[in-house]
Amino acid sequence: MSDDATGATRRRAREPRRVKRLLVVGAAVGLLAVGGGFGFLGGRLSAPAGRSADRAVRPQEKVQHAAAVRYGNLTFRPTGLTCGMRWAFGTHAELEAKGQYCRLGVVVENIDSTFHDLVTGRQRLVDSAGKAYAPSFDVMRAKRQPDSITLGARDAVEIDLWFDVPAGGRIDAARLVGDDDPSGIDVVVNTPRPSGGARVPLTM
Repeated sequence: MSDDATGATRRRAREPRRVKRLLVVGAAVGLLAVGGGFGFLGGRLSAPAGRSADRAVRPQEKVQHAAAVRYGNLTFRPTGLTCGMRWAFGTHAELEAKGQYCRLGVVVENIDSTFHDLVTGRQRLVDSAGKAYAPSFDVMRAKRQPDSITLGARDAVEIDLWFDVPAGGRIDAARLVGDDDPSGIDVVVNTPRPSGGARVPLTM
């Protein structure tokens, strides 16, 4: 047998082993991809439970335990409330409160199958006398908090809302407002939009 024929025979003998190795590697990569995909879906589709795992309780912050409320296609779950702050510090500003600053941490989740917008300026804190307060535009800017956020399907975000309320005032609740869009899941779904926003009790 010639050297060329012998070399060809050896190459053919090695090919099945090479194919097997490629199949094994391909299968492993496929399993990793599928597993990663399931993990991704699990993270996207599951609602946030408890407080955010990404940050600890901040100084003087009162952890909130109220259940999530819904307005439109968005749900809101307060995570922490901090009041009594006289100053707010940003990267390029130091702002003194007219009364006291209150910071409300909120997890907002889009429970729909398409995009929806959250406008932070529509949110309100409510004191024990029933008076509502809008976020402080200046502090929100100093703290680099957005005017609006577009949430993708099943996405959630945790934001800080900053308010300047009267000194000594006691905050009892928040009224939280989501989108005014139709649902992408079912056009006949009666999407709740409580007048003045969805009310959620707060503790100080």
